[in-house]
Amino acid sequence: MTFVRILVLAVAIAAGTWFLGWWSVPFIAALYAFTRPAETGPVRDAAIGAALAWGAMLGWHATNPAFGRLSSAIGGIFPVPAVVVMFIAVLFVSALAAAAARVAMKRA
Repeated sequence: MTFVRILVLAVAIAAGTWFLGWWSVPFIAALYAFTRPAETGPVRDAAIGAALAWGAMLGWHATNPAFGRLSSAIGGIFPVPAVVVMFIAVLFVSALAAAAARVAMKRA
C-alpha cells in the first residue's frame, strides 16, 4: 500500500511541476503530510515521491535532443559533468519535499 501512495504522490508532484512549476512541490508534499498520520512516514514518502517524479521527468526529457544541448551548456558553466547537476536537482527537490512535509507534520 505504501508503494501505491508513493507512486500516486510522485504522479501528483510530476503533474504539479509540469503545470504549475517547481514551487508546487512543497505545497503538494505539505498537503500530503497534512492528510497522513505521522506514523506512516509522510516525510520519507514525500522525499521518495519527489525524487521519483523528477527522476522520471529528467529521464523522459533526456530523449529530447535539446536536453543534450542543455547538458553541454551546463557542463560549460559548472565544472562537473551534467549528470552530477541533474542528480543534485533530484536531491534538491527531494529535500524540499521532505522539509515541507516535516513542517506540515508539526503544524498538524
